Amino acid sequence: MRRLIGFLFLLSLVCVPVRARAQAEAIDLFRLGAQELAAGMIDKAVATLERAVAMKSDAKEGWYNLGVAYGRKKNYAKEVQAYRKALDLDPNYVNALHNLGMSLLDLGQKDEGIASLRKAVEIAPEAADSWNNLGVALMEAGELAGARDAFRKLVELTPESPEALFNLGICLMRLAEKETSSERQEPLLREALDANQRALASDPKAYRAAYNRGVILHRLGDIDSEIAAYRMALEARPAYGAALYNLAAAYSLKGDRDAAIAAWEAFIKAARTEPAERVFVENARKELLRLKGM
Repeated sequence: MRRLIGFLFLLSLVCVPVRARAQAEAIDLFRLGAQELAAGMIDKAVATLERAVAMKSDAKEGWYNLGVAYGRKKNYAKEVQAYRKALDLDPNYVNALHNLGMSLLDLGQKDEGIASLRKAVEIAPEAADSWNNLGVALMEAGELAGARDAFRKLVELTPESPEALFNLGICLMRLAEKETSSERQEPLLREALDANQRALASDPKAYRAAYNRGVILHRLGDIDSEIAAYRMALEARPAYGAALYNLAAAYSLKGDRDAAIAAWEAFIKAARTEPAERVFVENARKELLRLKGM
């Protein structure tokens, strides 16, 4: 999930003459801090922006950029405080609502983080990043129906985005896993299959979408298409352990002994460099020995 970045901005100088010099200095500091932030000079940006908001505390963009700078330093507590200051000045400040939600999620405050993201999309229904991050947060919180709706809205806004389509597919697959009847599972799986296919149409190298198509096709009982999907994933990422394992299992199920042996051997080799796959190596070796009649 991602935050929105800080930005350069201009502030109008409107103040009483006696304070004009101090206000002008604060505005110069805001500009300098934004430039430092954009250049990746985070410590300098924090120091500059802290000075600026101390001099001119009614600049919502200054508080927002200071929040971004704190976030870059992973100082989420201060980040939250800065965004809240910006929102005190403008409760409908969408970028601050978005980033406040993200920082609250980082602090483990899921309900408040989700609420902030919900408010962001209510105010700005076209905010694709907020819809995406809301969907991810809801999915991680187990609120799958809400996540599905968020990702569907995201796909409406960005119909050719592989990320949006992939996330929708993942959510639909998880929803299908919750269903106990094949009649209720199938429409969810079909929609997930379509989402991953559209992701691949936008990006043929989206190997995770190809892999997930294989998983869905396995559940739907289409073994030949399942094999084709795993092979597509492996064209984009040749040593993809998960795809090699499932491909080998699919060939074994189909009865294609030679292809299964080749895939199991390739999986065992790939697992040497993929720690997450090593737990499956013993089973792969057993299948390999079985197929070789040893």
